[in-house]
Amino acid sequence: MNEQTPEKQSSRKILLTIFIIVLIALNGVLLYLNIKNRDENTVLKTKNTETQATLDLTESKMDSISNELDIRIAEVRKLGGDVEALTTARDQLEKDKVSLKTASASERRRLQEKIKSYEELLVSKDQEIERLSVVNKELFSENTNLKTQKVRLADSINVIDREKRQLAEKVTIASALKAESLEISAINERGKERDKGEYRAKQIDRIKVAFSLGENNVAKIETKDIYMRLIEPDGAAVFDMATGGGTFMFNGQETFYTAKQEILFDNTRQPVAFVFSKGTPYKSGRHTVELYADGFKIGEGNFVVK
Repeated sequence: MNEQTPEKQSSRKILLTIFIIVLIALNGVLLYLNIKNRDENTVLKTKNTETQATLDLTESKMDSISNELDIRIAEVRKLGGDVEALTTARDQLEKDKVSLKTASASERRRLQEKIKSYEELLVSKDQEIERLSVVNKELFSENTNLKTQKVRLADSINVIDREKRQLAEKVTIASALKAESLEISAINERGKERDKGEYRAKQIDRIKVAFSLGENNVAKIETKDIYMRLIEPDGAAVFDMATGGGTFMFNGQETFYTAKQEILFDNTRQPVAFVFSKGTPYKSGRHTVELYADGFKIGEGNFVVK
């Protein structure tokens, strides 16, 4: 059995000691590297968290500014202002929001600085909105005054028109002719005329309606149609186109007339006479004669047939 010499034992001890020292050194290095790596991960994680927080804050600001831009666009458009700058900024902001998600650090800083320009635009538009509001209030006040004046003017015109119509109606009424000294006579077959007012049927071959047109300085000197209506005791108007009858409008209704005569009114109290032959016997009772001209009833008389 070989025994180790002291020199060999000493050499082994030295090698073992060196090996242990190397192991300890390696462990120290590994421990240092682990600690360093952990610290770097912690720093990176913290940095990523801060970066994400910054991104979230920036995106939130952009969303808020986008909403504010929409509000300003609606207000300016309502007030009649120019919204081109606002709409351009809003469209660009939407593009910036998309690019923010993939932007580099420098690009993110640029976008964050750009937010200030959007905020400045909002401030300037608030001032413009205030100015437009004042202008619109002034315009509204002016329009209200104009509308009030227009209503008053319309009322005045209506009053004038009403007065003109009333005056025209008064003039029309004043210009109506009037049959004066109306007399109704009966003429027999021999041409003898009676004016008693009561006649026997056999004494009447024709009736004569005589009157004069009263003086009227308002009425125009012109040709006028005079209508005569002979109304029998039962209320029916004598009407026969063969004997000169027809219809005319009175108070908006078609009315039968017995005879018609065209005269030239000259405002000289001129006499007018209708001589009418009925052609059939007269009924017993009160007969009425009505005279019309220019849409007015200008006279009335009656006679009795026994």
